[in-house]
Amino acid sequence: MGALASGAMIYIFGSSSVDEQGNADISCLNRDPARVVIVDWKREAFQMQPYNGLAIKKWDGNSEDRALYDLAAFLKTVAVSGVSDVRNVLENYALEDDPLDAFKRRQTQLEQEEQQRLSELSQLVTRPGISLGSIASRLWPRSKQQ
Repeated sequence: MGALASGAMIYIFGSSSVDEQGNADISCLNRDPARVVIVDWKREAFQMQPYNGLAIKKWDGNSEDRALYDLAAFLKTVAVSGVSDVRNVLENYALEDDPLDAFKRRQTQLEQEEQQRLSELSQLVTRPGISLGSIASRLWPRSKQQ
């Protein structure tokens, strides 16, 4: 078990927190459930705390599989975003067949929207005839000096 600087916890389940069927039980961790994410490829594994689970695709042995990299990016984003309850984030991905793919799509969409916003902003600043000085002079006209 280890703690990140953000206060998010990483925990590798041991035999005391997994029942005979392989279901994880975070109630025995003595940790705030709002800060715990259960990651498994079987949704049944987190049926005791379904709002804490993230179901990822099962590794099929393909050496090109990037799921763990995507998982790391997802968990890092959650950790640094400062959310008070990870279950609110996980709820947004609960119905996705591949939540990590959905996360990547949403990240790409957000990046594109941010690029568009920055592009529009730069066009306003570089528009001919409009400068920061001309905008400021309209807001704060100079008094006539004699």
